[in-house]
This record gives sequence, C-alpha cells and structure tokens, in this order.
Amino acid sequence: MMLPVFHGLKYSYCYETGTGHYLLFDNEYKNHAYLQGDDARIFRKEIKHIDELPEPEYKTGMLTENAISIYL
Repeated sequence: MMLPVFHGLKYSYCYETGTGHYLLFDNEYKNHAYLQGDDARIFRKEIKHIDELPEPEYKTGMLTENAISIYL
C-alpha cells in the first residue's frame, strides 16, 4: 500500500510500506520514478539527513524537492 509522505510545490513522493519502495513524481503527473533496492536505500538516507537538519533550513521543503528532482 502506497502512503503519501511528502507533497511539495513541484514534486511529491509516496512510500510503499510492505516493500520499502518509493514512488517519486512531479505534481503534473508527467514524470515518475519507482525506487527499489539500492536506489530506495540511498533516497531514504538522503531524506533522513534532510529531516535531521535544523528547522529553518528545511522548513520550505525545497531540499526534499531537490532530492526528488535528482531522480526524475
């Protein structure tokens, strides 16, 4: 089951609870990427690092959107 995790201005992503895979997409639904295996593991580490940053640096969500855009 895919759970919506992040919805930004341009990009969003969902997490599949059973497998640990990610679905990344732009909000116009023109591009998407399904991450599994090593790609999902690396993306998870990037998001965890962003989440651990001090409040003012990640409040806008731009770092998360930038991480998603790299895969698209």
